Amino acid sequence: MSTAAVPFESEDSAQSLWERFFADFPASVEEWSRCINRWNRWEEEHLLVERPSPEDLARHLKFIKRLMFFGQLCALVATHPDYGDAQTAEMVTASQEVLRNKLRMFHQPMGEVEAGKILAWISTEHSSPK
Repeated sequence: MSTAAVPFESEDSAQSLWERFFADFPASVEEWSRCINRWNRWEEEHLLVERPSPEDLARHLKFIKRLMFFGQLCALVATHPDYGDAQTAEMVTASQEVLRNKLRMFHQPMGEVEAGKILAWISTEHSSPK
């Protein structure tokens, strides 16, 4: 059984592949970001209810993890020194933060004690004369 590597046809073909990848990358990042925004509607309908179903929570967690994984790949590309598109890199960073917030909000909810402390702090801050 032969395991000989098949080289690129030439250095030019490798450069062409590199350029095509980077040319298409911003559109892929934009589509990923739009997908996150479209997912908001699903969250409103299925998770922003009195008691979301375990099935909806599991589906959401799985999808958020997939989006986060794609975001990690995007971040790897966006931070590559040869890439140099600050706008796309900023979109990746902002979208990753949105996903982290979604993960915390729906899958790591605040406990009652912590929520009570925050509410108490807010009520004392707003009831004090300034």
